[in-house]
Amino acid sequence: MKRRGTIRLAALWLAGSALILSACSGDTVEPKSEADVNALVQQHAEHMAALVGMPLLDAKLSSSNCTGRLGETSDKVFTVQGTYNLDPPQKDQHLAPLDKVKADWTAKGYTITDDRKVGPDDGVVAAKTPDGFNLDIERAIPDGFAILIHSPCYERP
Repeated sequence: MKRRGTIRLAALWLAGSALILSACSGDTVEPKSEADVNALVQQHAEHMAALVGMPLLDAKLSSSNCTGRLGETSDKVFTVQGTYNLDPPQKDQHLAPLDKVKADWTAKGYTITDDRKVGPDDGVVAAKTPDGFNLDIERAIPDGFAILIHSPCYERP
């Protein structure tokens, strides 16, 4: 089981790394320490895990420089990406937890950016929070869930 989780995490990591470049094209950024942003990413992940009823596995947090609209980068402006796995809560019941997460996000006023059923027991739900975090939870084949979180860009203090 551990090996499959690592493979799922690696695949998500590669996909998420490509998204970092587009995640940071805003014009103004709030100052915040990397430790504080890591904590915010972790809080989002822990909340999703609690909704699904499973502990987080294979956690990986990393930061990278943000890229501006004209391709400019700076060591002072960064984003954090978190990737996680969750074991499945119950065989053939993956869609119910995704619906639970979507309902929670909708109640909080998050903008749902993706909501797809891609098979009888597979799906994806993604959202953007009012403060700019991109959240994604999806069924990872062959088992369990994958969580991917991108923070907005912040300026190092």
